[in-house]
Amino acid sequence: MSWGWSYFFDALTSQQMLRAAWTTIWVAVVAQAMGTLIGILVAPTMLSSNPLVRAPGWGYRWLFQGTPLLVQILAFFAVVPQLGIPLGIVASGLLALGLNEGARMAEIVRAGLLSVDSGQRDAAQSLGMPRWQVFFLIVLPQAVKVIIPPLGNNFNYMLKATSLLAAISFAELLRVSQQIAQFTTRPLEVYSAAAIYYLAMTSGWDAIQRHLEKWSSPTRQRPGQQLWPRRVRRAETSLELREFAERLSARKPRATQAAILETCGLRKKFGDHAALDGIDFSVRPGEVVAIIGPSGCGKTTFLRCLNGLVVPDGGAVAVAGEIVGSRLDGAGGLSPVSTRIMNSQRQEIGFVFQRFHLFRHLTARRNISLALRLVRRLSRERADAQAIELLEKVGLAEKANAYPHQLSGGQQQRVAIARALAMKPNLMLFDEPTSALDPETVIDILDVIRRLVRDGMTIILVTHEIGFAREIADRFVFMSGGRIVEQAPTEEFFNRSRDERTQEFLEKLI
Repeated sequence: MSWGWSYFFDALTSQQMLRAAWTTIWVAVVAQAMGTLIGILVAPTMLSSNPLVRAPGWGYRWLFQGTPLLVQILAFFAVVPQLGIPLGIVASGLLALGLNEGARMAEIVRAGLLSVDSGQRDAAQSLGMPRWQVFFLIVLPQAVKVIIPPLGNNFNYMLKATSLLAAISFAELLRVSQQIAQFTTRPLEVYSAAAIYYLAMTSGWDAIQRHLEKWSSPTRQRPGQQLWPRRVRRAETSLELREFAERLSARKPRATQAAILETCGLRKKFGDHAALDGIDFSVRPGEVVAIIGPSGCGKTTFLRCLNGLVVPDGGAVAVAGEIVGSRLDGAGGLSPVSTRIMNSQRQEIGFVFQRFHLFRHLTARRNISLALRLVRRLSRERADAQAIELLEKVGLAEKANAYPHQLSGGQQQRVAIARALAMKPNLMLFDEPTSALDPETVIDILDVIRRLVRDGMTIILVTHEIGFAREIADRFVFMSGGRIVEQAPTEEFFNRSRDERTQEFLEKLI
């Protein structure tokens, strides 16, 4: 049979084919939207540390990824109505396509969430932002950069997968092509015209996808393993810890506290490694404490326990007379407080990270104003005004609209300091704030910290800048092996150190 151009062009310009192509597009869009929404909702459950939350998500993925899409279409069309649930052709097709796509999108979204550096979540949580805000405003927008490429590939597949609906006589492009081919007895020309429509639709989407990928500029980061650390009740507490909690409760009504921060028997293990081994520590209001020690001795873990970013295995942290993250219950154990209370407590403790952890998708101004609007409930105008004031304080007002990748390391760290100060904390924690910077930019960061000291801010500083720390610190603490080996006022610490390990460490530094 010779090729018939007239049959080809008649099929290509047929009103039936045009309507069928439009039907294919809107069905694919609706089904993809359903699947994407389902994937966004299911993926976090698959990452939950709670097995009761995690199991349904993985079960859904197992069922809909493990069975053929055509079987699912036929089941919704022929089996579900027999159970007393009436479904038409359109509803059957959309449900089958949407739920099948949801299982695939859940895996894609899960991969995107894992691609976001866990430090981004830590930075948002340290500001007291609730989990849903951290997820939708910090984690998900960054995960989108990784999600878009496979999502685009899935939509391309969805445009073609609608052809399976021909099995239930749905009038999409393939079904209409079959009908025209049977009527004209010219299948080659008609199916070639249908192929042109499919190529046009997928090519159009490819162009859109390229623009989306260019807009999102996807990058890949070190994946984390879980979205949130899990807090559990500790059924047994030591007598020392119960006395600590009772002492705090008894003096809580007092207007002033002898210590703004206290820890009692703080312990944390990672596998067999004891990162913290019974830390008792306190800081007075307005005091500046420098913590030094060899790498791996537990300094960073200690700071993260103070802010609740790491959940200790034993002991407790109290800020302004209130235990952070836990409460002593009637049975003598420590029970986790609600997320709302935990977020409120974190607002009292500013945290400046070693690697800055600025929100990469937000400008310097919005990095600061976001938590002011969402957590402090300020208007956009007030939040932006305060953000500019804080940027002026750290000498970066002219960089208000710059994104993190447009800033130097020192500038990023100064924005991070301003962001932490935005919550007006009573205590600032600095985790080696200059270690990731070159020598020229270190000076700017040290000047900002000096100004905070002059303003009377209570500071705990983990640093290797011994000369600077000696200049500003009221007290030095030396840690080794997860323990506080020695602590003393600054001059006594350097001139009359009593512990041999402290002396050996100082000799290497000075």
